[in-house]
Amino acid sequence: MNIPQTLEECKSQGEAVLYHLANIGSLTQHEATPLYGIERLGARIFELRKLGFVIETINETGKNRFGHVTPYARYVLRETP
Repeated sequence: MNIPQTLEECKSQGEAVLYHLANIGSLTQHEATPLYGIERLGARIFELRKLGFVIETINETGKNRFGHVTPYARYVLRETP
């Protein structure tokens, strides 16, 4: 899979994730849902890793809407195949 240069070139959720990681930067589930309509970002990351992309998972914490501390993952593209 080639990295799309524009969002308009993206034909799948995986391509949209790859576009974002390569051209914009890190991505979380909270960001992926409103931007790309992706409800299962972890599944798209898994598929990209199977294709040979090296994507780092950074574990972070933040407060949810109830004020409770909750963990979440931030993904960063490190290498392309």
